[in-house]
Formats: sequence, structure tokens, C-alpha cells
Amino acid sequence: MAKPRSIDFILLGPAHPYRGGIADTQTSLAKALIDLGYSVELWTFSHLYPALLFPGKTQFSGEKQVYNLPISRKVHAYNPLQWRSIAREINTKQPQAVLFRYWTPFLAPCWNSIAKRLNPSIKKIALVDNWVPHESKPWDNYLTKRFERHMDAFTTLSLAIAATIKRQSKKPVRGMYHPIPMGLPKKKTKEIACKKLNLNPAANYILFFGLIRPYKGLDLLLEAMKQHNDKQLLIVGECYENEGEYLSLINSLKLEKQVQFINRFVTLEEVAYYFSVADALVLPYKTATQSGVVALAYHFETPMLVTNHKGLTAPISKDVTGVITAINATAIANGITELYANNNIDRFKENLLQTKANYAWETYAQEWANFTLNETKQH
Repeated sequence: MAKPRSIDFILLGPAHPYRGGIADTQTSLAKALIDLGYSVELWTFSHLYPALLFPGKTQFSGEKQVYNLPISRKVHAYNPLQWRSIAREINTKQPQAVLFRYWTPFLAPCWNSIAKRLNPSIKKIALVDNWVPHESKPWDNYLTKRFERHMDAFTTLSLAIAATIKRQSKKPVRGMYHPIPMGLPKKKTKEIACKKLNLNPAANYILFFGLIRPYKGLDLLLEAMKQHNDKQLLIVGECYENEGEYLSLINSLKLEKQVQFINRFVTLEEVAYYFSVADALVLPYKTATQSGVVALAYHFETPMLVTNHKGLTAPISKDVTGVITAINATAIANGITELYANNNIDRFKENLLQTKANYAWETYAQEWANFTLNETKQH
């Protein structure tokens, strides 16, 4: 009987029909690897979060898959009885390496169970989004330490996360940049975007974009807006906590006429309009290790204001594409003033145009594959 054909990589983690930045980047990495000539399969979840634990409206995207990729819904994240069969199927296919996407200790038991059953010849590489959760629980450190033991090496989308892992692991770690997502719509003119969104093209718009959680610092940005009553704030993203607290804050600060709150997960086409209408994107995060929202800003050439976290500031500082501030409302308010001063917005836009080609998925995928296949060894 002929031995099944070996493939290069199996990527374990979220992919279509799951929504969100992690699923999008998993898909982009697979597409870039395939374009480079590697054979790749995406194995995503049949079940990811139990409904009781998921804070949003839905885990799934209503959009069609952008690329025709080999995606299989196989992994049940919280059914231990199924994990052995996943490992057995991977061993049958004999890939050169398996990528384990890691952003929450919730996945550690599943990934550990699969990883420890893989043949020694198969490399086990983590792609880590978060090593220390933003909203930690007492058992997180224990679960992550066990995950570290089962991996051969670690890759990241942020130098800051790589540095954190290196403090806790002696295994190979490759820190890389966060590439710009593939398949994004083109940037629109401000006039076209305003017409689509029924906004005033003469107004100045600041954008807060993404899932809304306590560590994202939206409250700091709202307080900062008190100093900028000549500007409009667009809050675009699904609230994963109590929306009422933000609505009360908006009312108490008398910002009702300045703020539009679009509390839902928006489509990629809508993303293009909101980024194109904004003078600047503000990330007032209280904690941060990386952000895919920065990569979106690069694609749409939208200048940024970010708070001073290494995981956010590296590209902005290197490319001079925005303003970096301390993590408080006064500093953010002053940073908004700086954005609009001395023709900075036009200068940042030009820098974004000149540097965004440096954040291509093809380059990232080739570096990831070279590290995985040539610079790592099983432990």
C-alpha cells in the first residue's frame, strides 16, 4: 500500500467561517505559503467557544471565503475525546510541521493533547498572538507553561511578544512584524466614503476600531474628546462588555453630538469606508502586545495615534506614521492636537504610502517557513 503523500504544513487554528483578525491572518498565511509553492491544509474548529463563554453576538462571518483554500472544520476545542483522533490523522498525513495558533490559554489542553501524540519527525511550531492574556485568570500561567513544553519553537506577529516568550522559554523564538491582511478592499476617497456612510465630508473624523474590551481604553479616548469639540469620533466595533457604561460616559461628557457608536462587527467592505473617511485611527490601549488594526491602517494609509506599548509603537516609530502618547486621557488629547498640527496628517499619509509594501504576507510567510523548516529542531 502506497504511503500517503506528505504535505508541508498543517495550520491549526481559526479560519473561515470563523471571523476576526486571527482567522483572517491564519488564512493570509496559508494563502501566502501556497503562493510560494508549499502544500498547506487549514484545519479549523468544528466547535471553538461554548456559547456561554463567548461574549459577542456570533463567532462566524456572514461573508464568503475570500480565497478558495483547503479549509476543514475538524477540531473540537473542548471535547477531549476527539483530540486523539486529530493527532492520529495528522500522523497519517506526515506534514513537515504543524502550526498551533495560540492566543488564549483556553486552547492549551486541546493543543497539548494533540501535540504530545504527534510523531517525533513532525515539527510543532506555535504562532503566538498573546502569551499573557489581557484579562488574566489564576490558571493562565500554568496552562501556558504546559503549552510551552509541548512546542518545538515559537513565532509571533510582534517583537514585543517574542521578547516575553524568550524570558520564559529557551526554545527558538522568531519575532516578526504583523503583515497587512490580504484581500482587503481598496482605499476610497473621503468624499465617496462620506457619501456611503452619510457623513459630512467637511468634518474631521477620528476612528476607534475593533472589538471593545476594557483594556482597549475607549474610556480614555472619550475623556480626551472633551478637548476636541471640533472633531467627530467614530466608534466602530462590537462591544464585548456593557455598552451602557460607554453610553453613560458619552452622555456625562456631553459628547452626544460628536460621537457615533456603531456597535457591531462590520464587513471588510465597510472597513474600507470607515478607514478612508478617518483623518486618523486612535488606539488608546491600556495594555497591548500587538494589533492587527495597525496593519489595517497601513493598508488604508490612515495615520495613527497609539499609546506607548512596544507591541504598538514599533512600526509607527520606525516609519514615522503617527503619534505615540502616554496612557492617559490628557496625553491622548494632546496627541490628537499634535496629529492635526504642522501638516502632520499629510506627512504621515505619505510615509504610510512609502512603507506599507514592507509589510507583505509573502515576505512574512517565506521567513516563517525558512525558520520552521531550517532553523528549528524538535525538543
